[in-house]
Amino acid sequence: MKLQLSLEWFLNPDHLPLIAGIQLGWYREAGLELELQVPDDHYDGLAATVSGEIAFACNEPLHMIDADRPGLKALGCFFETDGGILLQRAAGARLLAGDAVRLASPVAGGVTDAIAVEILSRWCTQQGAAFDPAQVVIESAGFEHLANLRAGFDGAWLCFANFEGVEARLDGMDAHFIATHEVGLHNFSALELFTSQAFLVEHPDVVDTVTRLIGQGAQLCRDDPEQAAALWYAYSGTTPAPLMDAIIADTCPRLVAPVRRDAARWHGMWAQFDHLGLRQVDAAGYAALYT
Repeated sequence: MKLQLSLEWFLNPDHLPLIAGIQLGWYREAGLELELQVPDDHYDGLAATVSGEIAFACNEPLHMIDADRPGLKALGCFFETDGGILLQRAAGARLLAGDAVRLASPVAGGVTDAIAVEILSRWCTQQGAAFDPAQVVIESAGFEHLANLRAGFDGAWLCFANFEGVEARLDGMDAHFIATHEVGLHNFSALELFTSQAFLVEHPDVVDTVTRLIGQGAQLCRDDPEQAAALWYAYSGTTPAPLMDAIIADTCPRLVAPVRRDAARWHGMWAQFDHLGLRQVDAAGYAALYT
C-alpha cells in the first residue's frame, strides 16, 4: 500500500523518526510504502490530509488550535524542542528602549503574529520595560531564519532550539533566544502526526502500524545518534558537515517514543491560549482531534 506523509516544511532532522523506517525497510516489511512530501505552503499537508488526498501529515500542535480543521485527527507527538523568537541583541536593546523591531515569520498573520507579540510583551515586562504592540512589525519571509537575520531582520519567529538555536550559536550570532517557557507560555514547538477521520476509520491497522514505526524510529535515533546521522545523510543525499552533525546531535534526545494519542499533552496550551483569547478552536473541537 502506497502512502504519502506531508511534512510541515523542508526536510530536516526533526523528521528522522520518519526517515529511519524508510531507510531500514520497516515499512516494506509491513507491506507499506511511505513517501515523504515537502509542501509548497506550511498548511498544505493538513488540508490534503483532511481532504483525503494523502494519508498523513505532521505539523506543529499550534495548528490544532489556530484554525478549525474538521476531520483532522491527532495521532501523537514524535518530536518536541524549545521554540520561540531569535532576537538580535542590539534589536532587543532597541525594543526595551521603546523602538520598533522587525520580525521575519514563515506564516505571518492572525494568531501566529499575536503569539509573537505576546512573547515580546512578556519579555519586555520581565526586563522592567514598557511595551506597545505597535513596536513589533512582522513580515512573512519563509523559514530561512538565519538568512533572514543576516539580511537585516531584527528577529525571527517560530525558531527551534535544536535547529536555529544551534546554528546561531555555531555562527557566533549575538542574539537572544526567547523560548516560550521562559516567558510563561506553554510550549508548542513540536511535531504531531495527523491523519483524517475517514482514513482512521477505513485503515485503523495501517494507522497503528505507521504510528508504531515512527515511534520505533524515534527510539532508534535516541539510542544511536551516530546511526541517525548516517540515515540522515543517506536519505537526504547531502554531505556530512559540522553544522548538520551538531543539529542532529541536539535533535536526537528531543525525539519522542513511543508515539501515543494523548489529548492531555497539548491541553494546557489550548487552555492558556483560550484564556488569552488566542485560540480559534473550542473545547469540543480540541477534544474531537483525539476522539
